[in-house]
Formats: sequence, C-alpha cells, structure tokens
Amino acid sequence: MFFRENGDSERRAAAANTPSSGQDANGIFAPLDTYKYVGFEDQFRGSDDAIEERLRRYVPIFAGCAHVLDIGCGRGEMLAALETAGVRARGIDINGAMVAIARERGLDAGQADALQYVSALPDRSLGGLIAAQVIEHLEPAYLMRLVDAAARTLRPGAPIVLETINPTCWVGFFSSYIRDLTHVRPIHPDTLQYLLRASAFERVTIAYSAPVPEQVKMKTVDLPAAVLASGDPSVRALAEVGHVLNTNAIILNNLMFTHLDYAAIGYRS
Repeated sequence: MFFRENGDSERRAAAANTPSSGQDANGIFAPLDTYKYVGFEDQFRGSDDAIEERLRRYVPIFAGCAHVLDIGCGRGEMLAALETAGVRARGIDINGAMVAIARERGLDAGQADALQYVSALPDRSLGGLIAAQVIEHLEPAYLMRLVDAAARTLRPGAPIVLETINPTCWVGFFSSYIRDLTHVRPIHPDTLQYLLRASAFERVTIAYSAPVPEQVKMKTVDLPAAVLASGDPSVRALAEVGHVLNTNAIILNNLMFTHLDYAAIGYRS
C-alpha cells in the first residue's frame, strides 16, 4: 500500500504539533488555518469540476500506468480524473481538511508529508508521479531531495509531472503567485527542467497551460493599407509610430502575458 494510515489519535497529535504559520521542519509552509486554506482554494483556484477539467490534460501521460502517486492531491481532482480513466492512483496531502474532502468523494487519499512518504517507499515501486501546484510551496533543498526520492522510487520509463505557476508570466507571478501566503519560491521553467534532468529523468519537456485571456493582453494598432502606402511624410510618420507601438505590444505580450502555468514532464531513465 502507498499510504500507511495513522490512527485518529496520532492524526490529532500531529495536527496539534503543526505550527499555525511559517515553515515546518520539512520545509513546507503550513497553512495559517487548515479550514481557511480550503476556503481560499475554493475562492481563488476554482471549483472541483474546473480544476479536474484543467488537470485532465495530464491523464494520457499516465495511460497504462499503475501505482501512480498524486502529491498534494488536495480535494482529489486529479485522482478523480485518473480513476475515470481507469488508472490506479493514490493521493497524499499535508492538509487534513483537503484529504477529508477527497475521501468524502470516495477517493484513495491520506494525510502525509511528501518527502517522508516518498522516502519510505521501496525502490521502483511507483508507476508514475504527479504534483500539481505543489512545488512552489517547498523550500529548494526540500524540493531537490523530493525529486531525488521520486527518481529512486519510480520504475524505469515511469512519468513524472510537476506543474507550477509560471513566474516568467507577469500575470502569473503578480496575480496567482503572490496572492497565496503559503508560496515559498517561484521556480523558473529552465530550473525545473534542469533539476529533473540532473536527477536521472530523460525526455524532459516543458508544457505551458492556462493562456492569459486575449482581453488582458496589450492591443496592437491596425494600420490601413492606405496609411502604409501613403507618401505623405506626416502619414508615414504616423505609420512609423504605429509600427513601434505594435512591436512594443508584441514584445510585452511575449514577456508578460503568456501562460499562467507550466509543467515539467519527464520519464525515469
């Protein structure tokens, strides 16, 4: 079994020893109040159905896999999507209130610290691993140890998917990232790709998702053909200003208004 269940008394003792704020001994920023964080997720991340729809894009990666682990399973959206596809999976989350919601949905979830849990698994015991919107909550040293533990416990060829907020997108960083008090550090796509490659994962690619809506992006100026073809110096000067505005808008859109999220996807060598 993936998850080794604690008794109710042990869970209550663990909850009593969890700090109300700040990072715990394992490098995770503990929610200020567990139940409040569930409400925060409900308000800002989206409904169960909306999140499950977003995560469904990763389901084909795990086709034919068994013993898939969902780290930070939350309310169980990815677990539900995998179950629908016939993929056997189990979830863990440090937030007991989230785990309770997942269990109420009939999903296989348990409360556990990610690094402790994965480190205790036998070598090559996992057929896949996903952590969606989790790694931005981890200290860098903790994250690197977790990736190494995942490499040890995943079978050769097994997939790993690590989704996080895209800090290279202005909207993603200044809206999604800094809104959440439990976020520890943003992770650049190049950095995460390197970490996976350095930990024995191959075919590591970056997949972007959640494009910034077009209405939020900077607009370009439509220059009529008559303006572009005009020989009038004043009209040509106006066209040049339009070209500069359009060029700058494109540059800023490519830098600031791209995709809110990305995932590093790799396979155990």
